Order: sequence, then C-alpha cells, then structure tokens
Amino acid sequence: MKKICSAFGLGCGLALALLSTACNGDDNGTSATGDDPFAVFPFEDEWREVANMPFPLDTVRTISIGGRESNDNFANRGDIEVLFDQDGETIIVEMRKYAMQGDQAEADAAFEKLQLWAYSSTGNPEKPGQMDPEDDCTQGWQDGCKIRVYYDGLSQPVRSGADLRVHLPKDYRYTLNVETEDNTSEDAYKQRGDITVKDLCGSATLRMENGVAKVRMCAGLEEGPTCTSDQISACEDMNWDANCGCTDFGQLKISSLDPFAGNITVDFPAGLWANVAMENTVAGSECLASFENCTGGDCVLDQSPENLAKGKAEYNYPGEPATPGVGYAFNLEANGCETVFYVDDPDDYVADAMDSSKSELRGNLNVCTGCLADL
Repeated sequence: MKKICSAFGLGCGLALALLSTACNGDDNGTSATGDDPFAVFPFEDEWREVANMPFPLDTVRTISIGGRESNDNFANRGDIEVLFDQDGETIIVEMRKYAMQGDQAEADAAFEKLQLWAYSSTGNPEKPGQMDPEDDCTQGWQDGCKIRVYYDGLSQPVRSGADLRVHLPKDYRYTLNVETEDNTSEDAYKQRGDITVKDLCGSATLRMENGVAKVRMCAGLEEGPTCTSDQISACEDMNWDANCGCTDFGQLKISSLDPFAGNITVDFPAGLWANVAMENTVAGSECLASFENCTGGDCVLDQSPENLAKGKAEYNYPGEPATPGVGYAFNLEANGCETVFYVDDPDDYVADAMDSSKSELRGNLNVCTGCLADL
C-alpha cells in the first residue's frame, strides 16, 4: 500500500522527537509501511464473536443495532449486517474493527479499546460504569436492548470504528432498528456505512448516510408478521375484512438521511399483499425509483413518466372488502442523488488522493422479487 503523510508544520522536528516511539514501527526510525514516521494507513481486524447467548422470543419485541456518534463515542461508523439464520432462540454478535494508524501495533492498541456496548436503555448511551447493571444485555438479553460500539478512552478517534454482524432467530417477527453512518474524515479512504438484512420476517426501520442498503425479506413473509397463524387464515378466508382479527400489518422503512444519497434495494416474495412508496426527494433527480417486480394485473403502479424518481404501487390487492392501501408497507426514501466515492477494504486505499478510487451514482431505489436471492 502507498502512504498518506500528515504535515505538522512549525515544530515538526520537536514533534518527531517526542512522538518517534509512538509512531515508528521498526528499529530504524521508519513506519512499518514506509519511511515517514507520520504516515497512517487503514487497518482492519478479523471478524470476532463478542456475544453468544439466549434470545427469548416470548419477551423480546424490539432490538436496535448501531447508531450515530454520541458524546464523542459509541460510533460504529461502518457496515451493519443482520442475519436471521438461527434455528433456536440465540443471538450472536460479531465485530470487525478498523482504524487508521502508523503500524499494526498501533492498530492493535486501538482495536483493544473498541468494545461491544449492549444495554436496555431509552436514553443516550453512557459509559458501561455509569449504566445500571440490571440493564446489561450481556448478562441476559432483554426487550429493547441496543447494540453499539464503545471506545474505552476519553473520546473515540474519528478514523476508527467497527462493522457489526448480528445473527438472530429465524422466528423473530417483531421490530428491528438499524442505524449507521459514514466515516469520511480521511479523504483518501472514504468508508460508507452499508446495511444488509437477510430474511427479515418482521418489521424494521433502517437509516444510513451514503451507503448501500440491501434487504431480502423472508420467503414466508406475512402481511401481519405478529398475527397468529389462525388470525392470518381467518383474514384470508374473509378477504382481509377490517374485522378479521389481524390489523397489525408489517412495515419496512429505509432512508438515507438528508442530504445523503444512498442506494436501496428490497426483495420481497411474489404473492404478498404489499403497498410500496419510494421517493428520491431531490428536485429534478436523475436517480430512479424502480418497481422491478410490478408486472401484470397483480400490481397497480402510480408513477409519472416525467418523474421516475418517485412512485407508488399496490401488489396483490385481495379485493373488497379489504381496505386498499393496506397490507405490508414498504417505504423507501433517499434525500440525495450524486456520485459517491467509496472503498470496500484496505486494498482500495490510494495515498494522497482527494477521493477514493471507486465511485458510483447513488440515490437509486428498487424493489424486486428474486434479485437478492444470492445475497
């Protein structure tokens, strides 16, 4: 890899003398990856399991993963993956830490300070020592538990963070909240926070910046994920009459926050009664809201040829007496449309570059059936 240098200006010689021990990575006074003691490089740790414990389906109704920086701390600033792949009532949490440092030893020291934070709390996160021990989710998973990244120091360095991967039970049908943000403090290494959710059978709210969100709904997705099988059967028999017994319809909301341009794709099964609303809010946007699976007589599309950046569609409306516009609701929104520079891993690092080597137009929205089968 090439290097990026930080110039200290006046007093550089003194700074070099004082910091040589911390910055140098070998015996001859140079960094491990170059000859500049102030050079920094991207380092990425391996995926490591940080929690593996029971996840009681009879009590957990909400789980939150990630979040924006709070009090100069608690920022994952990276990718979040949620996989509904556990046959039993188990949650597994993995972390992959990253940092910009001079050498591997410095990176390992930064990794040591990045830790899992998991508590049941309605307020802002605080240091573990200031949280109520009864709210510690690592001692027993509870309803409302939040998963964050905690930096054990005065403040989290802006160019560090961690990706999160969470494995949840296949049978979880309640609420999932996910939020991540980008890390663009290093011009030559712009890390975007991507969100990936596989086989979601419940409801969720996902928020990001200039990342990419991909959500594959489960094959057995129901219009009312938390309704019983008897309620679903009764409603199907009554053609979803408003009094059929299942009125708690599912919903998925995904947004790239204002003014960010994120790409969003959702894959849901054919045959689902669903209402989809998508919009890129930028006036005159060249980004598209694509209803890839809206074909034939089972889908009614409301989209103007003059504005393909927004639209609505209803899939598989059961007919009267069902209420039009109900069913499972998908709401996708992007608040930007622009070329976004990004990196995938340390191999993408380009020293002294004002922007990363990869780029693409982001702010596009898409719903489909089967396009994320290999996710």
